[in-house]
Amino acid sequence: MFYSLVVLLILLTVLMIVCVIIINKKEPRNRRRVVQLIWMAVVTAACYTAFILVPMDRYSLACFAGGLYFLATDWLVVYLMLFAAAYTKVSPPSCVPRRIIGFLAGVDSISFVVNTFTHHMFDLKGMTAQRWGLQYWDVLFTPLHYVHRFFVYSIVLYSLCIFLYRFVKSPSIYKSKYGSILLQVFAVVGINILCSAANLYYDYSVVLYASLAISICYLALYASPKKLLEKIHSTIIGDSVIGLLAYDNDGKCVGANRAAEELFVSNGDIYAAAEQFLADWRETFQGNNENVVGAERTFMNGGDKVYVYVTYQKFLDNQGRLLGSCFQFENRTEVVKKIKSQQYKATHDMLTGLLNRNAFEEEAAEILSQASVPYCMVCSNIKDFKLVNELYGAEAGDRLLKAQAEMMRAAAEEGTVSARVYADRFCTLMPKSSFNEQIFLDNMDRTLSNCLEATFRLHYYIGVYDITDVNEPVWTMYDKAMLAIETICGNYDQFICYYKEEMLQHIMREKEVLGEFDRALEEGQFCMFLQPQISNDGRVVGAEALVRWLHPEKGTVSPGVFIPTLEKAGLIQKVDLYMWECAAKKLEEWKHSGREDLFISVNISRKDFLYLDICEAFRSLREKYDFDIKKLKLEITESALMENVREVLRTVDGLHALGYDIEIDDFGSGYSSLGMLKDINADILKIDMIFLQETKNVRRSTTILKNIISMSKELGMPVITEGVETREQMEFLTSAGCDMFQGYYFAKPMRVEDFERGYC
Repeated sequence: MFYSLVVLLILLTVLMIVCVIIINKKEPRNRRRVVQLIWMAVVTAACYTAFILVPMDRYSLACFAGGLYFLATDWLVVYLMLFAAAYTKVSPPSCVPRRIIGFLAGVDSISFVVNTFTHHMFDLKGMTAQRWGLQYWDVLFTPLHYVHRFFVYSIVLYSLCIFLYRFVKSPSIYKSKYGSILLQVFAVVGINILCSAANLYYDYSVVLYASLAISICYLALYASPKKLLEKIHSTIIGDSVIGLLAYDNDGKCVGANRAAEELFVSNGDIYAAAEQFLADWRETFQGNNENVVGAERTFMNGGDKVYVYVTYQKFLDNQGRLLGSCFQFENRTEVVKKIKSQQYKATHDMLTGLLNRNAFEEEAAEILSQASVPYCMVCSNIKDFKLVNELYGAEAGDRLLKAQAEMMRAAAEEGTVSARVYADRFCTLMPKSSFNEQIFLDNMDRTLSNCLEATFRLHYYIGVYDITDVNEPVWTMYDKAMLAIETICGNYDQFICYYKEEMLQHIMREKEVLGEFDRALEEGQFCMFLQPQISNDGRVVGAEALVRWLHPEKGTVSPGVFIPTLEKAGLIQKVDLYMWECAAKKLEEWKHSGREDLFISVNISRKDFLYLDICEAFRSLREKYDFDIKKLKLEITESALMENVREVLRTVDGLHALGYDIEIDDFGSGYSSLGMLKDINADILKIDMIFLQETKNVRRSTTILKNIISMSKELGMPVITEGVETREQMEFLTSAGCDMFQGYYFAKPMRVEDFERGYC
């Protein structure tokens, strides 16, 4: 029995050394801690073997060997703990506990070495087993030795807790990785306790220390990783989102995961379907000798189209013979849908579903490049569309736009393409023969009527450009159709307009005006003309300042040409500022020359309220020039008053505070003349010439005019009537109580020098 134990310990020691040699050659993961643990098991087994081999007459040597054995067990459990922490990746948040354990193990080790002389840890007594005739050393433990045991078992318990924690927290496939080692450590500890309690001749648990070290080496470095790898591979393949079909060298399907089965679920037997798929694939790629081939495929799964990227791979041995093959199915449905969605968003208007600008340009150019029949560009625009959003809300506006888009889609024929260009602007490229003016108008009218209440009627415009040059840029065609619309904007009697070359000439004239404007302003080509204003007793009391452009080469440029152009371009305020300064300067000159009785009226256009601080501008003029502030009259048109009532009223109050008189110009030409009078604090009323124009209802016109003058008197507002061209008109206005007149009957607008010669 004794010799069997010795031989077994020697064999285990040799086996552990062989394990270390093998480990160092292959260098697997966690090698360092496993090697340390094995070496300590080797030392422990060697020390115990030496201890039990010491003869009975060598007491001191036996005490020394026994001390080394107990010392080795200290470090064996310490390295077991280090291995457990490294293997499970569970360690204290700091290195302090590890250093404390190392220190205590060192103290314990020194204590066992000293025990050879002091016997404070244990003592030995030579004994003979009468039954076996066996001599052995009986270890007599002191109380201090049990402190050593408590220290050792505490470390072992901590290691067990580490394995147990990782075992409980890990997924099921990882439990065997920690459970097998946990059970073996637990068994060794249990047997060690039993051996100690049974007071056996020898500590047979030493054999288990060595066996445990070898077992840990095998489980931690080889068996568990291999088994775990197999489980992981099986789980990954089975649960992978990539479908897999495996075939032998005869083309028979030998395996399929769930993702692949879902693709072929509608085809009955998965293996039969897989083999048929391989046969079809080989037929498609016949002659292709590549080992890896990829292609896009679509499958129908439950009525839904599934987009899949299929990869076919052949596996060959060293001699190039086919071992088998497999298919990989990567489901790209979400990616394809996302790409298509992005492409749709990049080419379509998201509200209406029609093409956007870029896509329309590309498709229209493509259609025209292959056109064999004449085409036309048809554009539409809803007048005052923003009123729909303001009165009925944005949802009603969106509903109207969607309905118009649906109408355009329903009427579309082959070779037709439509787009929403911007806001309520739509355009359609269609064969000229397909465009029916009346049908288009009826469809638009019906769409607008169905989407809004009958009491609210929008006016729409349609511009048509008959394409003569298919190589012309698409947006040039669109601009020409929109240009046709611009020519009828504000006309409620006309819905549709066809582009004519004269419209482009008008645009060119506008560009000439804008191109020469800055230079003309710098060089003083804009001049102030004055048109006299006559009182009802025949005196010249003032004049209205009117701008004229005296071009050095073209002569006088009509105000009807440059003023609308400058208003549209947002430049009219520069001219107005210039005219205001000319009038202020002239009033200063008249004051110093003794003509303080004359006033000058200047116009404030509706664009000035958008681009200028009007009050600040007239405050600066008063500071710069010395003139009677009451002699500079400020005319505000009724249309400007109605565009932004709150802002205009605030400005009028500011001008009044500065001391200026305010005239309401063109009174009677707007929609809310009477309603406007109750809110604005104006000083003078200037009646529009519309009441003096020829009309079938002369009696009605004169009645209205008389009542306007009478009402103005009651409001304390002097009245000026412009557009007086005959003596009869003047006499009628005089009898009606009009205070002042202005018109060609008295004088046309004239240069300042001519006005001064004639009236000053």
